Amino acid sequence: MDSKKGDTALKIADQQGYVTLSMQIPVGSADVKEMIAQKLYADKTAYITQLFKTNGIYYFFTRPRRFGKSLLLDTIDQIAKGNKALFKACAIYRDKTYKWKKYPVVWLNFSELVSKEPELLEKELQYKLLEVANKYGINKLKAPSLSTKLSELINILGRLQEGYEPTPIILIDEYDSPLISCEKAQYEEVLALLSSFFKVLKSRQKDCKFIFITGVTKFHLSGLTSGANSANDISFHEDYAEMLGYTEEDIDNLFLSKNTIVHPILERLNRKNNQEEKYTFIQLKQALKDYYNGYCFTADKMVSVYNPDSILRFFYAKDFENSWFNSGSPTILLQQMKQNIDRFNIDWDKGNFPIDKMRFKFVHPSIHEMPLLPLMYQTGYLTMDLDPSHLQDKNNLTYYLKFPNQEVKSSLKLILSDFIAHSQQESGKICSVSILQSLRNESWISFLNVIRSSCLAKAGYRFLDRTERSFQGALYSFLNGAFHTTYDTWASAEIDSGIGRTDIVMEDQYNDQSTVYVFELKVDKPPLYALEQIHSKDYSIQYDLCHKKVLIGLKYDPAKLNITEAAIEVHQRDESHTFQVMPRQNFTVNAMGYFQEMA
Repeated sequence: MDSKKGDTALKIADQQGYVTLSMQIPVGSADVKEMIAQKLYADKTAYITQLFKTNGIYYFFTRPRRFGKSLLLDTIDQIAKGNKALFKACAIYRDKTYKWKKYPVVWLNFSELVSKEPELLEKELQYKLLEVANKYGINKLKAPSLSTKLSELINILGRLQEGYEPTPIILIDEYDSPLISCEKAQYEEVLALLSSFFKVLKSRQKDCKFIFITGVTKFHLSGLTSGANSANDISFHEDYAEMLGYTEEDIDNLFLSKNTIVHPILERLNRKNNQEEKYTFIQLKQALKDYYNGYCFTADKMVSVYNPDSILRFFYAKDFENSWFNSGSPTILLQQMKQNIDRFNIDWDKGNFPIDKMRFKFVHPSIHEMPLLPLMYQTGYLTMDLDPSHLQDKNNLTYYLKFPNQEVKSSLKLILSDFIAHSQQESGKICSVSILQSLRNESWISFLNVIRSSCLAKAGYRFLDRTERSFQGALYSFLNGAFHTTYDTWASAEIDSGIGRTDIVMEDQYNDQSTVYVFELKVDKPPLYALEQIHSKDYSIQYDLCHKKVLIGLKYDPAKLNITEAAIEVHQRDESHTFQVMPRQNFTVNAMGYFQEMA
């Protein structure tokens, strides 16, 4: 479709009444009634009827956070209530074989549990069960423990009158939330508590119409993901690959066919872009695909879906943003970085990431033992890559993963950069004493070796991407940490001199005398070139009131991801308060990897 045809389609959509001028974008909504009322509900009811019609009862389903799991459960809840009129535009309404019966529902959202202590967590779950019981006129559950209370509730709901079927539906949302948020020392206790809970569901399958458990990650959890008669995991099944998320057709029908949605977005984007070439309808559609599409949750079918939360936030904000990443803390990923940042020593600029199938599918006892790539797949940072070129794997023993889209790729790079910058700053704090002593004593070789070994060597390719900016960021974070341990030192970056910006400036107020260090960094250029730039652009002139100025030029070797040469020039006031320029000192790295002064 070209842009003219796209505009024609929009006009036809208006004429046919698809557009409501008062339409609101329900960002973050898990209310199927609201989504249907705003005409933004992607019909997933055919999947629900398919699940209801199969012989299975107990199901397990994982998807990344904010991917529509709660909305799916709300849809099941409304269907279980027999709310047929709500779904008159949906597949389940047209399915003549589906019988609209009422079922009692036990719906527990484990992400709402706030207790970290296992004993308090158990009491909180017991209270949640009592809340469900109260909805059906049951004032008390007599059983003493969580497991027995759950079993008692299933018994009572099976005997309800008032038109309810004798087989309740059990819905558990974000089952893994307590495991992800608990302290590592209490993990086993929380795991045991949840295992006992799910063992009850496992043993009571025959008394239920349907049991559906959702989460982000899959752990080795007795009663749910391991042992006989455990839940049927449909997370990777091709039949349910599109059960959550917007499809291409959904995007066209629910959003791009509506003038009241599309035209304000094009107007805002073009106004913000402020370029001669304007966004067209086709370009908008392609940009949406590049930025938010690409999630593939099966290895057996070439399908992909859009992140529903990102799509809703885009149409609400009318701008391309890292909505999914910014809408909630990536708790799991941050935990992994804190525990072992070296796990992320991967070249993220590669197009795809191969992993052995058995390793990918293996269910681990805890998140702490899960390999990085499967974990990043489950949390939504990677997805299946079904590029036909990978089919050359004749033994079919390898899966290939990739970034689903631009939003996720840029978000991951951002969080890695921020986290490692913080790590660099913490490393700088540790080295603060040696850094300050070497600078104050003009022990330049010692200073340069600390930078080389404790700063840049540790940053490695997690931080450094062979550009001058990444080099500057790693060094600044490190020096900023070193200079923020005392009240009389500071460090800053990108200081404006009037005709340019210096890379890094540090000031040390030691013994009531101010010393300023001006750094200029160069990639694959001699350090003397850096010093010449400091002079030609007057980077140090604004510090002429200081007692001493130290100009430091550094050469960064992108192949070695480290500094290899340095030039240092000291300007110091004499007794007449006139700056005297000391002889320039030049340094290079020897064969052993340490700095030495050049003759």
